[in-house]
Amino acid sequence: MLFRSLVGMIRAMNIEAQHRKKDPVRLHKQLLESAATIAGRDGIASLSLNAVAREAGVSKGGLLHHFPNKQALIFALFARLLAIMEEAISELMAADNVSYGRFTRAYLRYLSAPELTDTQESRQLMVLSLAMPDEPVLRKCWRDWMLDHLAKGDELDNSHTGTLVRYAADGIWLSELTEGRTMSPGHRQSLVSDLTKMTLPA
Repeated sequence: MLFRSLVGMIRAMNIEAQHRKKDPVRLHKQLLESAATIAGRDGIASLSLNAVAREAGVSKGGLLHHFPNKQALIFALFARLLAIMEEAISELMAADNVSYGRFTRAYLRYLSAPELTDTQESRQLMVLSLAMPDEPVLRKCWRDWMLDHLAKGDELDNSHTGTLVRYAADGIWLSELTEGRTMSPGHRQSLVSDLTKMTLPA
């Protein structure tokens, strides 16, 4: 048994060394994908360094080479998911030929897309969002992202109406992830349509 354990450890170390020598960027991405899998499947409480190392098939030392602690791993995972969200919202903004309220409208369209709640990324983002009260770094990351968009936004984006629409979008997205879809498709579509109209010029 001891021999088998030692062989297993040596194999893991060799795989880890090969990853680092050949492609450290790939290993970094693999670790984040493993962390995302655990967060979406088992929740933030299960996101330990040991669990991520096992999921990725590397030693804990290999993980610590990229992420020195759990907080750094959680922050990197949140930043990864936020980058996915940023890319999608930027594409929606680029396709919108109405400049007024463009950011708020794209935010609403992204979070209220019916297919969004079926994605692993959305589930993972929800898990990390619910962890924000206990993770000040995540709160700051989200706050900085939002403030950056508002600084580049217009009158609607920075108005009470814009805030109301974005909060409503948060509510639609989060309620469907936690409670399931409680509105009929027609009711939901009408709600999103009314919220969209609030972002358009009179």
